[in-house]
Amino acid sequence: MLHRRWLGSRPGFTLIELLVVIAIIATLIGLLLPAVQQVREAASRTQCANNLKQIGLALHLYHDQNQRLPPSHVQGEGPSWAWLILPNLEQDNLYRLWDYANLPLYRASDPALRATVPIYFCPSRRSPAGAITRGFSQRSACVLSDGIRGAPGDYAASIGTTGADYSLDLPNGQVVPSDGTFLALAGLRFADITDGLSNTILVGEKHVPRGGEGLYPLDCSIYDGHNPVCNCRSGGPSFPLAKDPRDDGWKFGSAHPGLCQFVFCDGGVRSLKNGINPVTLGLLTQRNDGQVIPDY
Repeated sequence: MLHRRWLGSRPGFTLIELLVVIAIIATLIGLLLPAVQQVREAASRTQCANNLKQIGLALHLYHDQNQRLPPSHVQGEGPSWAWLILPNLEQDNLYRLWDYANLPLYRASDPALRATVPIYFCPSRRSPAGAITRGFSQRSACVLSDGIRGAPGDYAASIGTTGADYSLDLPNGQVVPSDGTFLALAGLRFADITDGLSNTILVGEKHVPRGGEGLYPLDCSIYDGHNPVCNCRSGGPSFPLAKDPRDDGWKFGSAHPGLCQFVFCDGGVRSLKNGINPVTLGLLTQRNDGQVIPDY
């Protein structure tokens, strides 16, 4: 009888106690989620840095084989630097799909131009699976009126501070040479980078505004040498790092909060704060200005 009476009087959870437990669990989950997101972002940032390291190594191998870096793009409607280094990224099979010496860009096969290379994608922004650029209208002088729908990428070659990979002729007759590490048609030697390999940016993360993935001119084909705006960027007073994901400027920038990653000409990967002085950024993108670079 005593045993039955004890069972019948056992207390249970009240509604208030249940609500308190639920609130505690919700609070713990709320504290845990940011930590999980931070861990994921740290892993993505590390993978992105490794991508840049591999790109830098491929460019060094190309230089060893050809005694110079690849050009930003070759003569005519040919490939960009990103296509030229594919054999050094263990992508020989893809490289052989386009005989660019005999076939212009607009006659290359779709399997070649649409093939994505994982190293060219930052995991903080997107996956290479299914990534593609959308068509766009080209200049009237072009053979085809529509641009190619090739594979995009999240990295861009540094062409200095002027916004062009060739010399600019100003209205006053002055000629402004391109001052970055990539030039159109002819590649540079490391010996031409007189500011020092450790002081000069080689390749960096390119800015793509939120919602603008795959749209010309900020996110078109990384292989399209006919449109170097797709795979090159400038940095300096006229081209500061992107701070806002909605920024629609043609510049370097990343999907990582507060920073943008670059591989320098010495092969080292470094992060620059988005708020870096644009003048300092310009000193880092110029190859031969002879100026002392302040701490950054």
